[in-house]
Amino acid sequence: MKYKMKNILWAIVALLVISACNNKFETTANGTQYKIIKTDENARMVAEGDNLHIHLKGVLERNDSALFDSYKNNKPYYIPAGEPSLKEVFAVLKKGDSAIFKIYADTLYGNFGEGLPPGVKSGDIITFYASLLDIYNPAEMQEKIDAQNKEFEVKDSIALSSFLSGLTDVKQTSSGLSYVVKTAGKGKSVKKGDKVTVKYRGALLDGTVFDETKESSPDFTFTVGAGQVITGWDEGFLLMKEGDKYQLIIPWTLAYGSRGSGPIPPYATLVFDVELIKVN
Repeated sequence: MKYKMKNILWAIVALLVISACNNKFETTANGTQYKIIKTDENARMVAEGDNLHIHLKGVLERNDSALFDSYKNNKPYYIPAGEPSLKEVFAVLKKGDSAIFKIYADTLYGNFGEGLPPGVKSGDIITFYASLLDIYNPAEMQEKIDAQNKEFEVKDSIALSSFLSGLTDVKQTSSGLSYVVKTAGKGKSVKKGDKVTVKYRGALLDGTVFDETKESSPDFTFTVGAGQVITGWDEGFLLMKEGDKYQLIIPWTLAYGSRGSGPIPPYATLVFDVELIKVN
């Protein structure tokens, strides 16, 4: 451990020395200044159409405050090599390169089609610290996405099986919707086109709550079968009548699919505890 720490310290010192000795910044056509620290001259070069797996830290030069930092949580970004603001810098990088580049905030956020974020002023300069971890051409990127999606799908399937094994009196429809009747009501049955008023609590399979009706807010109202809600809800509420309380276990195919939505990740089965208050 002592020797390993010593080697790490020497590597950091070497990087600082190289950076200090190479103070000259190059300038791209759009005015972005950059300095590259090479790690391997024979490494793969970025090509048009590539996707980059890259660590980025953006620092507001005016007050030395970090705007974003993928190093901090070790969650590097996937960015197209053709990203408008940075493509000229990305084009000169090789796999394994580290780089420092400076870009005007107006240029960066203008290409995003957004206004400047809070705390950033027109004319400000943002300094990027970058480490290019890997490069993927479109075919390689699609292969990686497919493998990741399969991993998400398998993970969800395993979690769903475990969740269902802990329930009793589970029923399932032909579409894959599972449900448990918690309380049987005695009111009017739901038909397609009915307007219903409901209370609900939505969670992931691990119990993380992502949405729910509040006592201080009105109950949720929607028209069944009109496509106003996810498919699993339209199907689930057609099974219910006024006064019913169900637990709906909705597979990702009937929820937010392979893309997810907001706090809901891709390929996520959702668990809704629902109460049907009124049918109109």
